[in-house]
Amino acid sequence: MTSRETLNRSVNLKVLEQLGDPEGDANADWVEGRADCVLWMDGAAPVNSGVTRSGYPSDAAWLVRRFAQDFLERLTPHCETQALVAEVQGGLAEEFAELGQPGACVVGGPPFACFGAARLIGETLELTNAGDCVLLYEDSAGEVTSFGYSAVSGLEQRAIDFLIDFKIRTGAPHTEALQATVPVIYDNVAQRNRLFGYDVVEPIAGLTTQLERVLMPARNGQRLLAMSDGFFRAVDTYRLFSREELFEIAFRDGLREILAALRNAEEQDPEAQAYPRLKLRDDATAIAFMVEGQSIPQGPTGLR
Repeated sequence: MTSRETLNRSVNLKVLEQLGDPEGDANADWVEGRADCVLWMDGAAPVNSGVTRSGYPSDAAWLVRRFAQDFLERLTPHCETQALVAEVQGGLAEEFAELGQPGACVVGGPPFACFGAARLIGETLELTNAGDCVLLYEDSAGEVTSFGYSAVSGLEQRAIDFLIDFKIRTGAPHTEALQATVPVIYDNVAQRNRLFGYDVVEPIAGLTTQLERVLMPARNGQRLLAMSDGFFRAVDTYRLFSREELFEIAFRDGLREILAALRNAEEQDPEAQAYPRLKLRDDATAIAFMVEGQSIPQGPTGLR
């Protein structure tokens, strides 16, 4: 961003808090923010592939970090978000092909990731989404609103229903039931970036990921909370809070208050009986931020 663009910006995005659990490279989620853009990602890798090419614990962890880095490095006030996503995917396709173990056959294809971004274009706030990350924000009436829809959640519920039925019929422990569910999970994965399926980002050249998009005026003081589906489990899986309660607790008490309650619920249900789910413990990542007004300098700046 040039000095002139910085000085002439009347609003900025201010990150208030962010967290990722687990900390470090094992987390396949990613959040990052700067004055003109906040983005969030939730990576996934083929089930039971047994192969990583990137040096990270999973290639999904590599993807979300490299995607965020390239996206923000290339982001300018004049570029179109969906076109930039396609450009970054093309560059990472070449990089992924050149990673270690080039002869390895990765079952199920390359890693992929859900993607969301809040971007300031002048004094307009652009929200984009692909996949099942969650964004909660205050609308013009001060109500907590959710942005982003994906078929991912419905497909995952189909796999969970299969898992529950298998446990009931066989009495199998969770690990065995999950292994039996793998074909259903693979079928869900195969629906990515297909018509009537769901859109995600992948390191594939020529792929146009279709983003959901909404524009609104950037309002000083507007609060936004973005998170991976693992963090939103506090609402839709463990039913610890309503989405409105989650939002208020995040800004009043902090993200770690929610994370602690979420992890406690997991520990109390080690076989996923009370709270049916595929992963017993999922990566949980969130970022709380707001729109903040900034005075435009008066008089000549000396910049051209």
